[in-house]
Amino acid sequence: MPRYGGTLTIAITGSPNPKGFWVGIYEQFMGADWTRGAAGSGITDFNAGTTALEDSMMPQLTESWKMPEPGLWIMQVRKGVRWQQTGFPAGDLMAGKEMTADDVVNSFNWQIKEGNRSWIHVGQPKVAAASTIEKTGPWEITVRTPLDYLTSWTWIIQGAGYHVVYPYAVEIKYSHQLVFQGEGWPYQEAVGTGPFMVSEVVAGSLIKYRKNPNYWQTDPVGPGKGNQLPYIDTYVETSIPDRSTQLAAMRTGKIAYINGLTRDEWKREMGYGPQLQTAKYLQTTTLTRFIAMRTDKKDKPFSDVRVRQALMMATDFNAIKNNYYGGEAEIDVWPLNKNFAGSGYVPLNEMPEKVQELYRYNPEKAKQLLKEAGYPSGFKTSIVVTNAGTEVDEVSIFKDQWAKVGVELVLDVKEATIFTTIQATRSHEELLYRMMWTTWPMMYYFSSTRGPSTNNLSYINDPIGSDPIVERAFQDINSAMMIDMPKVYQLMRELRPYLMEQAHLIPRPTPYYYNVWQPWLKNYYGFQNYRYHWIDQDLKKKMGQ
Repeated sequence: MPRYGGTLTIAITGSPNPKGFWVGIYEQFMGADWTRGAAGSGITDFNAGTTALEDSMMPQLTESWKMPEPGLWIMQVRKGVRWQQTGFPAGDLMAGKEMTADDVVNSFNWQIKEGNRSWIHVGQPKVAAASTIEKTGPWEITVRTPLDYLTSWTWIIQGAGYHVVYPYAVEIKYSHQLVFQGEGWPYQEAVGTGPFMVSEVVAGSLIKYRKNPNYWQTDPVGPGKGNQLPYIDTYVETSIPDRSTQLAAMRTGKIAYINGLTRDEWKREMGYGPQLQTAKYLQTTTLTRFIAMRTDKKDKPFSDVRVRQALMMATDFNAIKNNYYGGEAEIDVWPLNKNFAGSGYVPLNEMPEKVQELYRYNPEKAKQLLKEAGYPSGFKTSIVVTNAGTEVDEVSIFKDQWAKVGVELVLDVKEATIFTTIQATRSHEELLYRMMWTTWPMMYYFSSTRGPSTNNLSYINDPIGSDPIVERAFQDINSAMMIDMPKVYQLMRELRPYLMEQAHLIPRPTPYYYNVWQPWLKNYYGFQNYRYHWIDQDLKKKMGQ
């Protein structure tokens, strides 16, 4: 059974940032549904990211809602939620009072109308400006999001980790700008409703949080169902930039977990500590890579689908998977990977043959397609790639493979800052090798497949309507979103073969990664949500940690 008490310490690579969204100083209308993960039904592997709309709809500060029409949200504010008593003057200002519907309305309007540097304005200024809120009952609010209601749902209704409820009186008194300002951030003025409160900050070194003893939530699932949360007393983020030092801290039990280990790192660490717990997962976020191409330029080879398909067939995906990643990778990763099995994914082996053959190494067929497209001797092209990490090594594999069909790939290596600018402005002339999230919001917003989005580096359906098949799918999915989700997922299943056949992006096989944690850290499955985790202090003591 879960037990209370103890300190959970983790390592982070950068300077600790006390914005507090993830550890839970502040809260949203709704958030990640813990019951859908490994602690509950197991439908979703949160290590890989959210893979369905339902993953992010667990009630937090609103206990229920309805959407009578797209963009109109009628929400019931949760009763019994109290502002934190932090022990600092800002906390005294709120005095542990119950959060009300008026508090929610005031916080919303402060961010939308007055907080011009709020996170919502930084991320979605047009959506923010168009959204409104009003109190329509003692515990009821009505939110209208008339502009692009799917994006509005993520940033305004669900929150995306950025739209949280602040105490309006604190914001007015202390004139907060709502955006983290760096080391001088006045953590003593942070007052939320979440499970933890900041108790100490050592600039550039650590942040310490203590539990909120008046937190409202109980454990929703598992052997601790009904228990008051959180379990741990103290949570500490400590800065350990160096990976080898992090691993050493893990071996001695000084930190509770470490995430994102490569296959080789994981094998080595299991040799040091075979008792460590492990979660193996397929990334949908920062560890995915693709070659994007200028399909919009008619004077470039990539406007011809035959050239794009030839490059797919000139890529030995299985060789990359087996030789570079030791077999621990997947080649079928775009536009959705197998994490989306219940929400739009169809396995490659169930795709039409004309799609399946694109993933088989066939240099002779590639040469034939190039010849049909007017490039019998191949062509020379350049690819923008950052000098960070292993990017150059990875692109060099494509360079060697494509050379066998007459395509000369020249690496245009850029310093990270310059690369980021090129990527953000989509100003590459031909090809660009990039990271791209393939999470649920990214794919169902069509962020990488429609219009002038910074994620649409292959200029798919850009300008909007230039690809009528993609545009029709977007319109149909958008009209059914949050109204008929089975239909949404079926529409994506139907679109996926077309997108794969068009070969707008060349995917690099996505490797599996590993999260490991101490055996005394319980109710932890590789994905952190600190209110739910607990520490077996007897086992920790027995292990000498």
